Amino acid sequence: MSNPAWPLSVDPVAIALLVGALAALTTTGCSRDGQGWRVSAPEAGTPAPAKTAAKTEAQGAAPGAPAEVQRMLGRWLRSDGTYVLELRGADRSGIVQAAYFNPKSINVSRSIWLRGAEGTQVVVELNDSGYPGATYLLGLVGDGDRLAGKYNQPQMGQSFDVEFIRQKKFP
Repeated sequence: MSNPAWPLSVDPVAIALLVGALAALTTTGCSRDGQGWRVSAPEAGTPAPAKTAAKTEAQGAAPGAPAEVQRMLGRWLRSDGTYVLELRGADRSGIVQAAYFNPKSINVSRSIWLRGAEGTQVVVELNDSGYPGATYLLGLVGDGDRLAGKYNQPQMGQSFDVEFIRQKKFP
């Protein structure tokens, strides 16, 4: 069944690549602390310097993040509720700094961007009470003021088409 609001399709190969990318993030030691994101190199075992929120906002995205990823940065409101997704920074390794609110903060366990046959997409995995392993797979559509994709809620065994609208005022 086709949905014009959801131009991106998901196939088993894309899901397998996505699972592999998320597993890679786990092995790199990606974590968030009060100062920002920390990524440790697996061979060195030492964390890289944390990016502060202020520095990330001033830069938008780290050098090397593709332009289509930079266009995804901002504050997004889900069209069917009070759910807010903030994408604040990205780097060329595929890591995206993300926060999620409903309306209080919900833990984002992992977030990445990737390129595939369907274009550039962002994947956000939630891991909090009521959201164990829930994931968003989103891509820019239209004029770039909408993110559309799938929300997978494994606890309920359901998947939903979702759309986020860019909020013009982003701190």
